[in-house]
Amino acid sequence: MWKKICLLVYVITGLLVAQNNQSNQTVASVGITGDYYQSAYTLYGTALRAALHNIIKGHTAISYNELWIAFQSTDKKMNGKVWDMYSDIPDATPPYEFTFSTNQCGNYSVEGDCYNREHSWPKSWFKDLTPMYSDLFHLFPTDGKVNGMRNNYNYGNVGSVMWTSKNGSKLGITNFPGREDTVFEPINAYKGDFARGHFYMSVRYYTEDAGWSTSDGTNKAELLPWYANVLYSWHMLDTVSAKEIARNEAIYGIQKNRNPFIDHPEFAAEIWQTSMAPGVVTVKQNSATTILIDFSRYLDSTVAVTKGNFILDNGIGNPTNIEWGVNNDVSKILLTTPSLASGMTYVLQLKNLKSINAIAMNDTTVTVKTSGVAGMHNENITASDFELSQNYPNPFNPETVISYQIPLNSSLQGGNDATASRGIHVTLKVFDTLGREAATLVNAQLPSGTYTAAWNASGFAGGIYFYRLQFGAASIVRKMVLLQ
Repeated sequence: MWKKICLLVYVITGLLVAQNNQSNQTVASVGITGDYYQSAYTLYGTALRAALHNIIKGHTAISYNELWIAFQSTDKKMNGKVWDMYSDIPDATPPYEFTFSTNQCGNYSVEGDCYNREHSWPKSWFKDLTPMYSDLFHLFPTDGKVNGMRNNYNYGNVGSVMWTSKNGSKLGITNFPGREDTVFEPINAYKGDFARGHFYMSVRYYTEDAGWSTSDGTNKAELLPWYANVLYSWHMLDTVSAKEIARNEAIYGIQKNRNPFIDHPEFAAEIWQTSMAPGVVTVKQNSATTILIDFSRYLDSTVAVTKGNFILDNGIGNPTNIEWGVNNDVSKILLTTPSLASGMTYVLQLKNLKSINAIAMNDTTVTVKTSGVAGMHNENITASDFELSQNYPNPFNPETVISYQIPLNSSLQGGNDATASRGIHVTLKVFDTLGREAATLVNAQLPSGTYTAAWNASGFAGGIYFYRLQFGAASIVRKMVLLQ
């Protein structure tokens, strides 16, 4: 939340121009005419990577020394201090902060001495070549000591910790199955920032990496499969923030190119997860007569606009209209229906859907809760009455714990205190991205209180999973990432 508040102030004061809409991630930037990504939509795999490369290549390169000045517009906090992701702690007081120019490295021996110019894609991987040596999309101001500890190691999730920074970043041995690499793990709040920086580098220098070297996770500009999977899980765990949107705009003003994975996060799956079947990421009411569904993959347009593939309960049936590619994002569709009742939970059946490269999605059922107060309703409860916490740890391998809370509220079971004391029937289930049930963790009548449930995912494939707390007609869904 603090990241978003800081960048909102930047936008209001005009220090950074951020005209992107974070909800749909389409580009509406000053100086860009038409659609920046027009040639990339509906492509996947190598074709998409090549198209994005052609869009962002040939950027205006600045010198390495000019980075010090550039950081003052790309990485400045609301209080004017350096936004160092290796020392910052969102929503809390960081252990120390740096002042631009005054605290430039220089020599260092401990954390807090100075900040330098970190190549998050280490410069040894591209043999100190240009223009990548000063490409702002992978260069960040970071604490000199922490940068030194990170060294040239890949990013990754640490299993066995060797060293921990003051903000909780870690160096150690990865817990990725079958690998024993030393990796560096930033805090969760910034994992997506670094992942999207790596995605950018892999696309920006596609076919321009002849002189590059290799690492444990890369072959020149190629991301090795295990490394791409880790970065993709971070991309999904730490979604695009206001900080990144504003930084993207600031760099565009300097380099005249953009990071596609900030503008369109869905591009990542279409390059590095093309064998993954589509799954429902979110479904929500968009207006009194529309429902917006966001999928994890691009959808084939023919099946996506076939009304018979969508069936809404309560006598509504098929939608009256379907928009495929909402705001140029063909992983999103907008269903138009007759007027939806307030405060109701509708069940929506999805069938016969497939990705743009014909990977079939299992038929599934999702629910959508409309806003407002229900009329006649058997249970006078809403999702706001309950709490479902983010699982911990996340990402995890192979076990994680989920906490949830049932409120002390006489509205349970129809507003009678006597029946409320008997609790409410609750289910807690885990689903994969295809909507298939992976596990039932809770299926019981429970009184008010705070509960935990553990899931041991041994034997399950790594990837994104969803867990849903269902209580009466209402439910809460959250996302988690299993590393295997």
